[in-house]
Amino acid sequence: MELLAGLRVCAASRSPAAAYAAWLLGQFGAEVRHATALDPEGLGAFLAPGAIVEPEPQLRPQPGDLLITDAPVTDASRAALDALARDHLVAWVTPFGLDTPWECAPSTSLTRYAAGGWMHQVGDPAREPLAPPGAQDLFVAGLWAALAAAAFAERGPGLIDVPVVAALAATTIYDAVAFQYFGRLRGRVGERYAPTQPTIVTLPCADGFVGIHAALHGMWVTLAQLAGHPELVDDPRFASPTDRAANIRDLDACLLPWLGRHSHWELYHLLQQHRVCAAALPTLDEVLASPQLAAREAWRTAETPSGRRYRVPGPPARVLAEAGPAEPGYRAAPGPWRPGALRVVDLSMGWAGPLVGHVLAALGADVIKVESHTHFDWWRGSRPPGDDPGLELHERSHVFNAVNRGKRGITLDLAHPTGRDLALQLISSADVLIENFAAGVLERLGLGWDELAARNPRLVMLRQPAFGSYGPEAGYVGFGNTIEGMSGLSSLIGYENGPPTMLANACGDPVSGLIGALAVLSALRARERDGRGRLLECAQLEGFLPLVSDELIAFQRTGDLPRRRGNRRPGHTPSGVYPAAGDDRWVAIEVATEAQWAALAELVGGPLADPALADAAAREARRDAIDAALSAWTAAQTDGEAARRLQERGIPAAPVNTEADLLTFGPLDGPGFWVGEEREPVGFHLYPALAVRSGGQYVAAMGPAPRLGQHTAEVLAGLGLEPAAILGLEAAGITGTRPAPRARA
Repeated sequence: MELLAGLRVCAASRSPAAAYAAWLLGQFGAEVRHATALDPEGLGAFLAPGAIVEPEPQLRPQPGDLLITDAPVTDASRAALDALARDHLVAWVTPFGLDTPWECAPSTSLTRYAAGGWMHQVGDPAREPLAPPGAQDLFVAGLWAALAAAAFAERGPGLIDVPVVAALAATTIYDAVAFQYFGRLRGRVGERYAPTQPTIVTLPCADGFVGIHAALHGMWVTLAQLAGHPELVDDPRFASPTDRAANIRDLDACLLPWLGRHSHWELYHLLQQHRVCAAALPTLDEVLASPQLAAREAWRTAETPSGRRYRVPGPPARVLAEAGPAEPGYRAAPGPWRPGALRVVDLSMGWAGPLVGHVLAALGADVIKVESHTHFDWWRGSRPPGDDPGLELHERSHVFNAVNRGKRGITLDLAHPTGRDLALQLISSADVLIENFAAGVLERLGLGWDELAARNPRLVMLRQPAFGSYGPEAGYVGFGNTIEGMSGLSSLIGYENGPPTMLANACGDPVSGLIGALAVLSALRARERDGRGRLLECAQLEGFLPLVSDELIAFQRTGDLPRRRGNRRPGHTPSGVYPAAGDDRWVAIEVATEAQWAALAELVGGPLADPALADAAAREARRDAIDAALSAWTAAQTDGEAARRLQERGIPAAPVNTEADLLTFGPLDGPGFWVGEEREPVGFHLYPALAVRSGGQYVAAMGPAPRLGQHTAEVLAGLGLEPAAILGLEAAGITGTRPAPRARA
């Protein structure tokens, strides 16, 4: 794939963050020169093939290079990178952001998860919160850095700051917005994803565990039927998600016997064949053996200097078709678009697709979101039977209102010939189309690639199927939880001897959205060279696999499947999450060096002052006793005070921030990560920006999410319709600003 041909990247990576950013840009066709500290016999063989390997990678950009680095935040690094930014675009991944109170705070992945809001909602309510097991935070930050590099590559020299903590906060599922809307914390609910989603759940089956992700009403109906209990649908105990949550043990009593008669793979295929999102929660060996990934040739081979060979993830996107170039003199119709802006039509729903549109809006695009008032974006929520239309529940969804900021919104019934023709007219003058319909839907509507490319040969069209458009599981469906589960990540998260555990942010969705945005930007750059439109496919599972690449390589290297270990990090004693003063308050601590242990022993004293514990092996043998002593010390103070005292001594530590804490957390609050927005009927709230700072300012989409059909008249007038015709479309039910009776998202 040569979409970014001509882009020259110089990378200096000490961690997966800058290495993954450089790898991504290379997969899209950029020329990459790389110096890295990553192990060439391990992860470095995948992310930095052919790189110069050195313990402190040097910054060696040549004229015209874009520089990506995750150098430590020191005075020397700041001076060097500020100087380089006068002549180069520099993307710098930093732990907590430049010029913030935590700028130089010591950190590890564990403490960054705690600070960035990825932990507090994960795990058992009676136990400590859980974090992912590896450096997934750095991969997410690297993805943001690659996106920033592609977006700003043509804007000239300058310094872009990509804080890891912002990358994490920006990929939570808008829990901080929910806290403002509803005034309550989400909390932990064990095997469930959230208190409001009782049928997004990990449950035991005949040979292990299966993930059921029946978020929508139709999926719940099918689940009840497959379990042999169709009567549950009409049972008042289970009438709504709230009712099901209130009677969860009764629900499980109906599901568990059925699950216990089937294996995890049998359940996965059965549920998926009936279009219920589900994950088999494969272990890493099962991921490597996936028939779907094999059929799509999704693996590549990485070879180490010693001759070891590993299967590693392949490109995160594919070009399925090209169109054009346009005939000489071709010019898209002016249409209803903002002059000079990139023109984007967003037909997608949920999170992954709309996040692509949101990112493009933040970068200056004019994004028009197309829904139907009879089948609107399901992230607006479904109307419960008998609700009061005056409540406008479809306008009160915190998730919809967060990810659709910066867009205009119209309604069109695409199944009606007139609605379809108007959509075709709109897309014919667009630069980008985003869609995530089920396979074949747009083709049946007459809005497939062939029809669109014939009208608009410069169109960049993005599709984001869960598993790809071909292969034995091509028709299977997925939410972010499904992708996370099928990647093998869920099998790695959990308490020791406990079940696999979901993260709290449906992580597959934001990762897919960011990869989709990167793919679109890359295709647009290619279009500037050759005038061609392109059909892009970003299969969500394939794009997510790099986040578990370190674990996949380690398994292939040793043959040992990793076990779930809570928050403990091998070789780092102590490492974990410890109670602090207050209700459900916690602090994450990880001792990674002997100097940090000495500082901790001096600070805490007591049993930790035993000279014998200066030996790492001795600490590992007495790990439980050390954890108990450290828990007693942290429990006597607040999470913030404990973290401050530890950080002052160079020990990585952070409070386990709730969604409410994120709103006032120094590294996010001061620099402007939270953007205030007024929106009817919910009022004024703070929403997250992108995890990218340019010129010291976070990049953000401006303007509230559109109300249902808010801009329909304005956009249709821009297409040339007269006011009477626009009113006639609403009278005919082709457009509308209120949900139609019994409409369900």
